[in-house]
Amino acid sequence: MTNSPAPRGRGTPRQGLSDVSDERALLDAGVTSVVGMDEVGRGCVAGPVGVGAVWCDLEALCAGGFPAGLRDSKKLTPRPRSLAAERVRATWEHAVVAYASPQEIDAMGISAALSLAGRRALAQLPAADLVMLDGKFNWLGTDPGLLGGDVSHVEVPPVRMYVGGDDQRIPIAAASLIAKVDRDAVMSSLDREHHGYGWASNVGYPSPAHKQAIADLGVTPWHRKSFRLGK
Repeated sequence: MTNSPAPRGRGTPRQGLSDVSDERALLDAGVTSVVGMDEVGRGCVAGPVGVGAVWCDLEALCAGGFPAGLRDSKKLTPRPRSLAAERVRATWEHAVVAYASPQEIDAMGISAALSLAGRRALAQLPAADLVMLDGKFNWLGTDPGLLGGDVSHVEVPPVRMYVGGDDQRIPIAAASLIAKVDRDAVMSSLDREHHGYGWASNVGYPSPAHKQAIADLGVTPWHRKSFRLGK
């Protein structure tokens, strides 16, 4: 399936990533489809860790088939970030966020849990020729035998790392945006179930107020007990 450019509506930002030189080089080398991938919540002490993944047809992307205003999700405030994530989902049919739970993080460690979530994301997408992964450590390369049965069948394409890729490469930025918006919504929902920890604002990161709440209220099933939770 080819991707068509998302329509530019009122208030759509004109600034954002537009360079497709790396993607064009991949296309020229015979790569026809990629999955942009980025994690969210790695440094949190509460909540699941998530992986956003967006399947892109490179020919369509290089022809301009991407929305305006895509950037690293951390560089956008909530409203523009939410709008950008909506444009990602309107442009690419195959855009998913998958998770590993705090219990899975505690059992196997954060890197293996990221691989678990990443493979769960890949299982929901069409096959691709390459994964464009943000960062410098390929956590997708974890031995699948360590991850459990639900992802043992998932084929991982070749992975290419991009340091700072969430603010350089369009497929990774798209994954970053949907991952951040989706996980923030998860943490806001959990905040309504577990009052006092401030998850709607700190989204599980160890802010001073969050640490104080842990000291005062104790831990919940959503806290990562293998992480340092105290002050």
